[in-house]
Order: sequence, then C-alpha cells, then structure tokens
Amino acid sequence: MTNNRYQAWSALLVVAALLSPAAVWAVTQADVDAMEKHCFAAREKALAPIRARKTQACIEQQLRSVEHCERYYTTYGNVSPGPTGAPQYGLFWDLPECRDWIEARKTLEQARSEP
Repeated sequence: MTNNRYQAWSALLVVAALLSPAAVWAVTQADVDAMEKHCFAAREKALAPIRARKTQACIEQQLRSVEHCERYYTTYGNVSPGPTGAPQYGLFWDLPECRDWIEARKTLEQARSEP
C-alpha cells in the first residue's frame, strides 16, 4: 500500500513538473537578448515619426540650429531623469515585443534565483 501511494505521488509530481511554466517555456539569455533587440527595434520604428515631427517643428520655429534640434530629439521617448532625478519612463514600452521581452527577462531572473 505504501509503495502504491509513493508511485501515485511520484506520478503527480512528474505531471506537475511537466506542466509548470518553466518546463513549458525555458528561457535562455540568448532568447532574452534577441527579444530585447526586437523590442528596441519596434520602439525605434514607432518613435521615428514622432522624433521627425518634433525635430521639424523645432527647425521651423528657428529657435535653435538644425544640428541642435536633431541632436536634442534623437533620444526623445527614451527613459530620462525627471525633475527629482527619478527616471521618467519612455514611450512605447507597452508594445507586444517589449511586453514579451520584459516577461521573458522576469522569467529568466526568477529561474536563476530558484535553488
């Protein structure tokens, strides 16, 4: 009777291990790095027209030189320090590519922290 109970628990643990998220989707550092590149490429694609409009508006208003306007808006939409020094989060981190990357990074960090 004890042997049957042991086998039942063993089978249950094997099934639980196979159905765990870590077993279904094992994330490697290379996967996270590739996803990061896709995220940043998607963000740059989304930010490009906004940066171009802001740069053009700066040039048309002739408040600064063309070079200054281009240099100033090159990083528009990225994380930047706020008035208190705390980071102000950038734009387009909610894109699917970025959400997937952030989730994969968290999964990898959790997998590394488990004994």
